[in-house]
Amino acid sequence: MASRGTRRVALLFAQFSAYHIDRCQAVARRLEGRAEVLAVEVATSSTTYAWEASGEVAGARKVTLFPGSNYDTLSWPRRLWRQLAALWRCDTVMIGIGYNQVDIILLSWLLTLLGVRVVLLSESKFDDKPRTVWKELAKALILSPYSAAIVGGHRHVAYFRFLGFGKRRVIPGYDTVGLERIRAMGGGVLAPQGPAHGARDFVFVGRFVDKKNLTELVEGYAIYAKAAGPKARRLVLIGSGREEAAIKASADTHGVTGQIDFPGFLGASEVAARLSGALALVLPSVEEQWGLVVNEALAFGLPVIVSPAVGSGDALVRNLQNGFVIELGAPEGIAAAMHMLAADAQVWRRMVEASHQRAWLGDTARLADAAEALCFPGSAAAEQMIARFQASLACPAPKA
Repeated sequence: MASRGTRRVALLFAQFSAYHIDRCQAVARRLEGRAEVLAVEVATSSTTYAWEASGEVAGARKVTLFPGSNYDTLSWPRRLWRQLAALWRCDTVMIGIGYNQVDIILLSWLLTLLGVRVVLLSESKFDDKPRTVWKELAKALILSPYSAAIVGGHRHVAYFRFLGFGKRRVIPGYDTVGLERIRAMGGGVLAPQGPAHGARDFVFVGRFVDKKNLTELVEGYAIYAKAAGPKARRLVLIGSGREEAAIKASADTHGVTGQIDFPGFLGASEVAARLSGALALVLPSVEEQWGLVVNEALAFGLPVIVSPAVGSGDALVRNLQNGFVIELGAPEGIAAAMHMLAADAQVWRRMVEASHQRAWLGDTARLADAAEALCFPGSAAAEQMIARFQASLACPAPKA
């Protein structure tokens, strides 16, 4: 049972990146003086993500359960008991680890039985992958202990309504980054400031894996480059992964190897610097629960070219206003979008302004709004911002 006196709120993640620290700090700032915030990471590293070890979390008490360990090499019983020991005295625990993992399933039930309010942090949506009735029924049962959920956009809200959150509150605003931190790493140079329109290139940032659809991106870029001739902008593919050889082979096949840059995996500061001087971000994924790099692109005012699968499109992208939503399997659509942004400086500047106007939707203050509303019901300012967020979605989320 949570102790009496100062309210204690925890955020739990498998491994901290700068994004997670942004979120924990935003919640800590918002709840300062009203609650103690615990920022809990299970391990220092993981097999999936090559993030650098995290530092302190301003305003919160940071707890690393397994310092120096790799999350994926820890057995679930060890993770479970260490997590339970750290969290059982809290009033509210917000869990940002996959709800299908054995230790998280048991943790959510045990915390609930101990009187702790458990809140889900998730970016899952129905169209991420094929769904089956029995698996969805099992998920609904697994999610029974959660009292509320903080999710991404309208598709994420709809999915958790489908999973049984009919009377439990579901609030958008989870998938956010610290805009001030991102902008500072980019030198504070926001479009249209910085490089001239004619000196900017297209940028992709992410892992080189199948779901990012990079061979189709290369094909679309090749169509654009052929039409643009000597005026074609370069394509910069930032990242690494098992599909790198296939992507380079595609570039060679389409005759654009000399027009595509492969700088490899870059640190957060280098990525921010590249984005600050880019023409547009391109993210044509076939599966993308959210895509935080879109938040980062909007931090600098960049237009974006995304596929309908990209979850951040729900809140951050408006087709033909601050970018383009291109159909999958249509590289010609990628080419057409690239042409419009590269050939017409006025179109680009108009979209830059629209991106600046939507950037606030991707800031960690939106997560803080949701956390405040759940931890301190009746917070008028937080509820007003949540209502503004919901009204800004592509398909406005139903009121909770």
